[in-house]
Amino acid sequence: MTPADAEKGIITLGRLILIRHARTDYDRALIPPEDPPLDPLAQHDYVAMVSELPKHWHWVVSPLRRCLATAEHLISHGAECAEHTTDNRLIEQSYGRWHGQDIATVWDKELAEGSKHNWHFLHPDHTPPEGESFHQLTKRVTPLLHELSTSGQNYIVITHGMVIRAMVGAALGLTPDRAMAFEIAPMSMTGLTRMNKGGSLDQANGGDWQVNFLNRGF
Repeated sequence: MTPADAEKGIITLGRLILIRHARTDYDRALIPPEDPPLDPLAQHDYVAMVSELPKHWHWVVSPLRRCLATAEHLISHGAECAEHTTDNRLIEQSYGRWHGQDIATVWDKELAEGSKHNWHFLHPDHTPPEGESFHQLTKRVTPLLHELSTSGQNYIVITHGMVIRAMVGAALGLTPDRAMAFEIAPMSMTGLTRMNKGGSLDQANGGDWQVNFLNRGF
């Protein structure tokens, strides 16, 4: 925050760095398995990402193994955190019985009719059998976004692509349909800052959130 910001009554409530896990190992012709391992052949620059990460922030991580393994790799390459916790609300969108199924087969049998989306095989309002829609995912992660950004701490969040889309969309007030348009690559960082406006900025436009960077890959 700059002195000018302070004079205007802007207070930073919290900063978040959202990291999508490293590339996973599965057949891309399939809907992703529920919890695939990391791809041992993936060429990610963990050292470069660590150099960009603030030290001693709090970390919160999805409990799925690809996110836990990504956190372990970052720590082994020199990343430092104040504490390291998990939160089930950061788990990736569930495709239910479709996990590991052939995308083309699911499309022909289940999705040939109905609303479509330009940037994902599944419309945000469509719920897979025994799974959840992206709309439901957004409702799941929005309270966590609020909790983290108003806790008085700064967080590094290691999670999944759809979760990051949902969080960025919720921060910017986008509909789930629009939020699905973000590209979030494996081993990428997205930065958000939440402000508390006061004084003359109470009625200002622009919202409480700033996107500092988006989908910065390593």
